[in-house]
Amino acid sequence: MNEVVVAETTIQPEPGHWTTVDPDRTGMFASARRATRETMNLASNLTVVATGHQAAIWHPGILAKDLAITALAAHGTASGRAMQAIHFIADHDANDGGLIPYPGPGPSRASWRMLPVSEGTATRDLPAAPPSSPPTDAIGIAAVSEGMAAIHAAVSAHADAANLALQLGLATDTLASPFTGGVPRRSMSRLLEAPIGLELVDRMLQDPEACITAHDEAVEADRRTRADGSGRWPRGAARPLRRGSTEELPLWRATEHGRRPVLRGERIDPASCRPRALLATALARLGGCDLFVHGLGGSHYDPTMEDWIGRWLGPEVAAELAPVTMATATLRLPIEVESPPETPPATPEGLHRLLSDPDLDRNAAPRREQLLASIEVAARRSLDRRSAFDALRREIDLARTRGRDTIDRYRGRLAAEGERRRGLEIASDRTWAFPMHRSEDLRSLAAKIDRSFSGRSA
Repeated sequence: MNEVVVAETTIQPEPGHWTTVDPDRTGMFASARRATRETMNLASNLTVVATGHQAAIWHPGILAKDLAITALAAHGTASGRAMQAIHFIADHDANDGGLIPYPGPGPSRASWRMLPVSEGTATRDLPAAPPSSPPTDAIGIAAVSEGMAAIHAAVSAHADAANLALQLGLATDTLASPFTGGVPRRSMSRLLEAPIGLELVDRMLQDPEACITAHDEAVEADRRTRADGSGRWPRGAARPLRRGSTEELPLWRATEHGRRPVLRGERIDPASCRPRALLATALARLGGCDLFVHGLGGSHYDPTMEDWIGRWLGPEVAAELAPVTMATATLRLPIEVESPPETPPATPEGLHRLLSDPDLDRNAAPRREQLLASIEVAARRSLDRRSAFDALRREIDLARTRGRDTIDRYRGRLAAEGERRRGLEIASDRTWAFPMHRSEDLRSLAAKIDRSFSGRSA
């Protein structure tokens, strides 16, 4: 297959309607915002367009966010408004960025344990490490094996990074730079130690009751909004901070045993604390950028964060949050899957019917209806009913012997159909790491996103 695989992109709203806010905008947190930009080594006149994700070698849908911010920054700067793209590494998260799924033979789903992890520990608090060698049993698509080798080389090149999150973040930027031009990385969790984070922590300590109550009210309001009337409430965008007599702040404390909640009344040292997800995006949008680009996941939970900030700090502070947009893409590997058979597919139900059919491969007149009728007319729990049932079972046993070849062929069809379905799942998967895709397909994705911004005014 030599043709370029066409990517499906989703950008909301249309790029022509993406708006940024003034980097020097006024408001309650204006001075903290300016000071935070200084700690990030960003010029005060730059309009910062940002995105973020966990430390991992992610799929093309996440790459689309970096492509969108670089396209916006390039076209905006060319139109006379100086813009800077930034990628925040969500290093407060305890995701397993060291596990790389890949398509194996069959096709099948396999995993490469590239880097060790410690469950429940933020990636910022794990050391960088040399990656293990990539497996050699990947599906026979050159781009997949080449991509795994490229991942190994990039992660190896950054094995001296300050931590695992930065190692993976820098490696991902190295791998993406042929398509993005390179996007500076920043630690999202370190915003807690920046002026904007210190200001919000101070507000928490001044009135923890207001912070906790507003958070849980926003989470519950979102659940009510998304309830479908089935009686089962959807999972909240974040777990409640107040559960019985336990009250937590929206922070994790980094310990040698992993993250643990920060309880109300405990001492807070921002250097040893990590923001939880809603607080992290609040820090980024309040102090770190002038537009934030989410993917599918963030676009679902961020309205809860906005509601929380409005309830806690007031609508005027919520209005200071940088606006948000959404960008994602679907790009699939060129995995060939056997076409479905023209005959109806074999199913477990079909096999059950064969195994229960007393007339299977019978050359004489069918007896199934007669056998069932004998059972039906006999009195319940009677010897006649038992005798009729035993007669049916004997005929089924004879039919299974007589129709053994038919049953075996059907079982073979059923196994083949299962393999075909599993192969279709592998071929339909959009979450394989982007370096496993062919360069021409990634360039096509980058060009498609860039074109969507080409007619946008600054």
